[in-house]
Amino acid sequence: MNQIVRKSLPLAAVLVFAARVAGAQSFQNFVTVGDSLIAGEESGCVVQRFQERSWVTITAAQLGQSDFEQPWISEVAATNPLTGYPCLGLTLTGTSLSLAIVSETGTNTNIALPRPYNNLGFNGSPLMADFVDLTVTTPGASDLDNLAGRVLRNCQGCPFQGMSAVDQANLLTPDLVAFWGGNNDVLNAMFAGVAIVGVTITPVDSFTTSTNQVIAGLSASGRTLVTGNIPDIIDIPYATTVPPVVVDPTTMQPVLVGGQPVPLLGPGDDAFPCTPVPPDMGCPLPQGSLVMLPASTALGQGIGIPKALGGTGLPLPHGTFTPPSTLNVGVILYPDDIALIESTIPAYNQAIAAAASANGATVIDSNALFAEVAKNGYDIGGIHLSTAYATGGIFSYDGVHPAPSGYGIVADDFIQLLNTVKGTKIPRPNFSNILFTPNVPNIVSSVSTADSGPWHYSLDTWKGFLNSGLARKFAIVTPTAPDAPRMVPHLPSAPRTARRVERHDTN
Repeated sequence: MNQIVRKSLPLAAVLVFAARVAGAQSFQNFVTVGDSLIAGEESGCVVQRFQERSWVTITAAQLGQSDFEQPWISEVAATNPLTGYPCLGLTLTGTSLSLAIVSETGTNTNIALPRPYNNLGFNGSPLMADFVDLTVTTPGASDLDNLAGRVLRNCQGCPFQGMSAVDQANLLTPDLVAFWGGNNDVLNAMFAGVAIVGVTITPVDSFTTSTNQVIAGLSASGRTLVTGNIPDIIDIPYATTVPPVVVDPTTMQPVLVGGQPVPLLGPGDDAFPCTPVPPDMGCPLPQGSLVMLPASTALGQGIGIPKALGGTGLPLPHGTFTPPSTLNVGVILYPDDIALIESTIPAYNQAIAAAASANGATVIDSNALFAEVAKNGYDIGGIHLSTAYATGGIFSYDGVHPAPSGYGIVADDFIQLLNTVKGTKIPRPNFSNILFTPNVPNIVSSVSTADSGPWHYSLDTWKGFLNSGLARKFAIVTPTAPDAPRMVPHLPSAPRTARRVERHDTN
């Protein structure tokens, strides 16, 4: 989409459910293919209460398609967050709210559907190539196999053995297809805490080849194909919530020494070599570095905080690759990592635009939409939503995937694009349902979330839903917080700044 139109709705329009009008039935068979953003993932998992409020489900309802089938995933009590697929949520402990594992994914409750699902989105960090190459899944082989298998049902002896997501979509002969994938080809660099082409980032030429195969494979005469492009991952709360400076955990404001904030400590990388100054064992993060949400636990243990401020002086981990196949993941990105990520995303989006143009598909500019929302927030009926972690309303508790309101924004953008490009009159979503329908599990989990740091985001939580496609090729080694008392920085006498922790503008 060449232009993003601001969609600030009056309250009266929000609270009235748009009646079906002539033109709403222009599309009879809607099918979707893609990654977790198509599957409807929220807060680290895909379960039915999230699927029912995904942008795909909202769109199908607005199209009036009553037979839109999805692989409904049950929700069960969490048992082991390191082996299951946990769902995150807020829990009340005394008078304070904390992030916790509240449940985990169960089984596919309509696995016997005799045809492919209309929603062929799956999580497990699929890469662009997986939508055409993943023709046989092997249960237990990887997180991707487990999570894709319950959607594609193409294991040995299964009904759709040998058929990829693209193959199954075509079997349904849809007249409208939405595809959104390729995000993990660069998002894995953020999860790993290091950007390495060929390891955590798919090379542009390989991405281009796979993109051409997917878009061409989903195109057909008389069919409308809409494909999303890749948002800027640097704009999401997972990467923007934790500032790269020492923060007073009681006020969540930066600690000042000599009137200046104190950078957190890292180990350095090739572009920013580190020579520690004792007693610290790490070096100050250079300006422009980013700290990921999983660093919360380490910060709570004093890791990344100079000894002079009451910390351990140990550096926060940065990802490294040890040939031939070991990836040690980290929780910080250096400026050179960020520069590589930021140059890769436009190259990916050029590949998507070219493939769409060659095959008569329409590109919805997800990159521009998310950038606008990150900068300005989103206003609905006098309610202001922002991308602030846990409180802004647009992103879910994993800091990566949208909350229901975020998915509603995506659905609204998709429908407006269709109405503009195809001349349809599909009604826009009912945001009153999205905003005011409770979205909580009826399951109480006994899983502990101790040592989750000032942002209540524990390392165990991160490990539990780090379903990285990289695990198919590499042995993944995650950092371990040492057994140590929780550290509270020594507070200097200089006045503290009044700046909020959020580093992005949500006004």
